[in-house]
Amino acid sequence: MPYEILGQIFGLLAFLVAIYSFTHKSDIKLKLSLIVMFCFQTAHFFFLGSVTGTIANLLNFFRTIISIKTNHKYIGTLFIAINIVWGSFNVHQFIDLCPILGACFGTYAIFYASGIRMRKLFICGACFWLTNNIVLGSIGGTLLEVTVIIANSITIYRLQKDINIEKEESL
Repeated sequence: MPYEILGQIFGLLAFLVAIYSFTHKSDIKLKLSLIVMFCFQTAHFFFLGSVTGTIANLLNFFRTIISIKTNHKYIGTLFIAINIVWGSFNVHQFIDLCPILGACFGTYAIFYASGIRMRKLFICGACFWLTNNIVLGSIGGTLLEVTVIIANSITIYRLQKDINIEKEESL
């Protein structure tokens, strides 16, 4: 099986997990399912030959595991710095910046935000990943990021609706 086809299969698997992941209102359930998604994404970018995509997703995988165990801000800062440092050595064309920026937004979201704000930051990061995936020709990755944007938007609406109901009930 050619590597590109294998990469596309892993991208589609990541897409399916993403559908499940980003509909959670629970931050911990979201993070646990993201770990699985990042495994598939890492393999996806590896087989498509995207070094920055592979490394960024591998870092995202470890970052998300660590974020479940601790929410120390310095860990988030460390992961953002790692993304910037390794990224500065691996940018060969403009599109190589997209995975780095997407990973930085995701890292900031995981360590510095929660609820609606976290999901808005995920949407920002998804825009960079979407651009990368379109240029790379990633079918599953493109579907995944469009889903991330839509699912997070819907979840933001649901969370905001819950907040509004709580406000009304407290009056």
